[in-house]
Order: sequence, then structure tokens, then C-alpha cells
Amino acid sequence: MSQPRSRLLSGLVVGFMAMLICTIAHAAALHYGARFLPAAFLAAGDGLWALAAIAFAIALLLSLLVFLARSSSRVLPWWSALCAIAAVALGGTTARATSTGGQPDLSLDRLRTTFPSELTNLWSSLKDSWEPWLPLAAAALTAYVVVRIRVGRVRARQTSVTPPEDPTPAEPEYRAPFEPLQSPTSPSRPTGDLFAPRDPGPA
Repeated sequence: MSQPRSRLLSGLVVGFMAMLICTIAHAAALHYGARFLPAAFLAAGDGLWALAAIAFAIALLLSLLVFLARSSSRVLPWWSALCAIAAVALGGTTARATSTGGQPDLSLDRLRTTFPSELTNLWSSLKDSWEPWLPLAAAALTAYVVVRIRVGRVRARQTSVTPPEDPTPAEPEYRAPFEPLQSPTSPSRPTGDLFAPRDPGPA
């Protein structure tokens, strides 16, 4: 019996599509989060805790989208963590590139001209400080743990549905040449004594 497929390719494709969706969602959350989140929460830790919380929510959204692949590959949790890092990094860079004076400017011309410089600034800040690493780490850890649990459940379900193969096939019953087939349940009739007197039966 063949082993169940891991559906790795579908998991990679769904993870990439989820990364694109979560990039847009992260940029929108950074632009419009101040309208829904309290000011005290946004100001806590110079805004670092709010960024980590938003990254955590984005990683949960990405994990839920990856669930659609129903993949059991062990590579999928690592791929999901990488996609979560990319979604948070690209979403934050997009939000900064399309912001003018605290107001969003969603024009493609501004995004095309300012996105490369903002991406370079992000790389420089990652080398100089630990603070930008916190949202990335929160997103990566969340996506890895959630998808790893999901993959483990899918693998357990596949194992319970697919019975294991018997490695030792049953040996055929040995029968001597010209030996007639006999049913094991029908006992052989005893051979009578030729010299014993027969029962004459009822008169």
C-alpha cells in the first residue's frame, strides 16, 4: 500500500500566497491601527509592543491560510515561519514607504520610488539594534508552532487511517505431491477392522 502524500508543493504555493495577503494586511494594520487600538497600548515600549502584537496577529492569519493546504510535510512549519518574517518585514516597509506625515499615500509612484530606500533602512536597523527583531521573532515563532501542531495532527490522522503493512507475508501451506486437498475441519473416518463381525442391523 502506498504511503500518503505530504502535499508539499501545495503547501509551498499556499504559503507564498498567504505571505502576499498578510503583507497587505500588515501594512493596512500599521496604517489604520491607531483608529482601533488604544493610545496607551500604541505608546507602550515606544510602540514596540504594539508592533509585536500586530506581527503575532499577522502570523496567526498566515497560519490559518496555510491550513487550507492540508499538507503533512515537515518542511511546511519552517516555510511558514519564513513567510511570516517576509510578510512582517515587507508589510512594515510598505507602510513606511506609503506614509506621508502620518497619513497613508497609496499611490504606486510613491511606493516605487521610496520602497527600495525603506528596505535598505530596515536592513541597516536590523544590524544596529535588536528592537526590529522582536516583531519578526514573534511572527516566526507563532507561525512555526501553530503550523507544526497542525502538521502533526494531519500526520497522526493519516497514520490512523492507513493501516501498516505486514512485512512478513504468510507462508503457503506445504502439501506433498499428489496429496489430495482435505478440509481441516472434516475428520477422517476411522478404518474398520476387516475381521470384526458386522452388525446385522435390526431384524
